[in-house]
Amino acid sequence: MSKVEIFVRHDAELDAFGYFKYIRENNPEAALRFLEAIDCTVESLALQPLKGRLRKFRGRELKNIRSWRVDDFENYLIFYRFAEMRLEILRIKHGAMDFPLALRQV
Repeated sequence: MSKVEIFVRHDAELDAFGYFKYIRENNPEAALRFLEAIDCTVESLALQPLKGRLRKFRGRELKNIRSWRVDDFENYLIFYRFAEMRLEILRIKHGAMDFPLALRQV
């Protein structure tokens, strides 16, 4: 079995850090769990990259994007693409966000 390459875009890292800082203001322990949950979720996606929901956004640049909830932090979604054994983490967004707008900035 071939190993999946995981590529995390800088915007996704910034998203994760921003949410970490926000969560840390009220609950430092939960903030650390949040980062760990992202790592675990990404590793799980690498094992089963097609399990995420295929999103239907308008625009060619938004084709083949999937989403999956962050384990134990279900209000946060990981948006990603999977092609040719490469898992590309595009963004991490709160469920209340305007997804197409946020993803067009990738």
